[in-house]
Amino acid sequence: MGDIYKARDTRLDRIVAIKVSAERFSERFESEARAIAALNHPHICTLYDVGPDYLVMEYIEGETLAVCIKRGPLPLDRALKIAIDVARALLAAHHHGIIHRDLKPGNIMLTEAGAKLLDFGLAKVQKAPDGETITMALTGQAAIVGTIPYMSPEQLEGREVDARSDIFAFGAVLYEMLTGRRAFQGQSTVSIITAVTRDEPKPVRELVKGVPPELEHIVLRCLRKAREERYASTSEVERQLEDFHALTFASAGGMNLRTLLRKSRRPRVAIPVLLVLLLFGSLSAWWIERSVKARWARTQALPEIARLIGQEKRGEAYALAVRAEKYISDDPMLAKFWPDISWVASIRTTPPGAVVYRRKFDDRDSAWELVGHSPIEKYRLPLASLQWRFELKSFTVVERATVVVIGTYIMPSTSLSVTMDREAKTPPGMVHQTDGVTASFDAGSLQNTPATLAGLPGFEDLPAILLGDYWIDRYEVTNKQFKEFLDKAGYKEQKYWKHEFRKNGRKLSWSEAMALFLDTTGRAGPATWVQGEFPRGQEDFPETGVSWYEAMAYAEFTGKSIPTIYHWSTAASPWARASIVPASNFGVRGLARVGSFHGMSWSGTCDMAGNVKEWCWNEAGSGRRYTMGGAWDEPLYMFNDADARAPFERSANFGFRPAKYGSAGAVGKAADPVILPTRDFSREKPVSDALFRVYKPEGGAWR
Repeated sequence: MGDIYKARDTRLDRIVAIKVSAERFSERFESEARAIAALNHPHICTLYDVGPDYLVMEYIEGETLAVCIKRGPLPLDRALKIAIDVARALLAAHHHGIIHRDLKPGNIMLTEAGAKLLDFGLAKVQKAPDGETITMALTGQAAIVGTIPYMSPEQLEGREVDARSDIFAFGAVLYEMLTGRRAFQGQSTVSIITAVTRDEPKPVRELVKGVPPELEHIVLRCLRKAREERYASTSEVERQLEDFHALTFASAGGMNLRTLLRKSRRPRVAIPVLLVLLLFGSLSAWWIERSVKARWARTQALPEIARLIGQEKRGEAYALAVRAEKYISDDPMLAKFWPDISWVASIRTTPPGAVVYRRKFDDRDSAWELVGHSPIEKYRLPLASLQWRFELKSFTVVERATVVVIGTYIMPSTSLSVTMDREAKTPPGMVHQTDGVTASFDAGSLQNTPATLAGLPGFEDLPAILLGDYWIDRYEVTNKQFKEFLDKAGYKEQKYWKHEFRKNGRKLSWSEAMALFLDTTGRAGPATWVQGEFPRGQEDFPETGVSWYEAMAYAEFTGKSIPTIYHWSTAASPWARASIVPASNFGVRGLARVGSFHGMSWSGTCDMAGNVKEWCWNEAGSGRRYTMGGAWDEPLYMFNDADARAPFERSANFGFRPAKYGSAGAVGKAADPVILPTRDFSREKPVSDALFRVYKPEGGAWR
């Protein structure tokens, strides 16, 4: 970011460091200047002066921590002292609302007076000391900046960072001081990023003997993937390091234990005594920490868990209970909470051996958390909606969602089973639906279970139908995909249009029907297009403005069909609306790119709720066909409303997604007309006068 010069301040007769921009990036230097000028701390470099393209800073004698680490792991005492100095520097920066964002060994100078933190060029200022928000000029808040092996998962993913992001980098630096190697390694940038976001570092004590488990615990907690599982603030880290250092290197009679050992004239006596003292100190530190944490768990965590359960925030309650369990695992009150916030399941894949990850359902930006390798027996999970990811070499990655509906309290089963398909046999862009699975938690035991229309009001009592294996597109058909159909003369090839054209009870000829499928300029194409083109920049948006006939023709063009409402409903999980709808495109935001929202169903499909309503196969009576899922500009309840429309209708919020069945065409009775049952009240037996009077309002008037 510039050149560094060693210079002499002739007015004050002192050596200084001058940082000059090679490209006159004055905004960068002003940002750094504002960050450093707000800080006045013995472990942070001092800023003396600032110009339009230069900074005058304290000149620091010594070497960087990076150079020091190249010689090997640091002694425990020295590593702790450096770590405490850096933690204090970060604490001062965080107190002023400054996130460093580029903490690494190369930005830490080692001097006789201790460690000094350098280079706030990538710092992010959240708030000034007076509370006034400051916007950094050159590095935007969402920019991905920093040094990859030390960047937190959220920083690598371009998400918002806070003090806990610096804590992650601090843990990586402390790990490197203790082991002499980086916590996250790889042969390429991509592999390092993968290691940071998914892999756990090798335990410190496997690499270096003699590192106390308490210190390893501090390091690994700093390096948790989910930032809510790290220390909440730098002050916690600093306090734990100071307590650990004080107990590990305690003084005896006003003299450090190592000094006592070195000066003792009777080492045969001193050595056993010192070993006992060291052991006592370690045990005391462990006992003190356990006692403090146990008191926190009982007096703070348990009441908070109860409050969160009362607010139906079971995911948050579960995360807090997991923390508390480390210190009060046998507490009877905690034991009473587990059934309300968790469930125990076995996770299996066919074939076995898949790597299993999970993350929060309602936060697609959160990092995937490693669960293990399948099969996983009796794994405890939060009673909250989750997204899952299954990876196995040579097999297509599978994503699923398990949804817990608290209102109706659909409880999870004891098994979560997934069938994986080889990459070579997976149709591009499609997800596999296995044997008519209609619920989200026990795919294994629901094989060959007939599918129902659960979650669609008025349709629940229709007969269940056994569905075979089928595939369905993960996303709705996009403008780009449909353009290929148009460009390859899809509207001119009669072979794709296999269904009889009927409008208002009259059969139309091929030419009469094609005259109705025109864009806004009279060319063949969707009703929302202009001159045979979709709106500029919307190639990844769902295709809209097509009739049922056009959807069927496109599906035929691709060797597919469109789903029946049974196949659509099975893949969409409408019964899980409480979790899926809030995570879907409903409201006034407008049409969105496919996959922009994280309202995933169990099947792994996206956007089945909202965005565009999707044509399905079945006739609904009077020649109408069903559209499913609702559109972005419709009420939320439309996700669960099977809306029958005229098959020639070409509304701007109509789209579709294809399906692929085991045999040509739709499967058996699932493709039959589905007539919404109606109740003939003229045939009902009237109630008695006495019962009628019970329901009749006072005064005799109905309101």
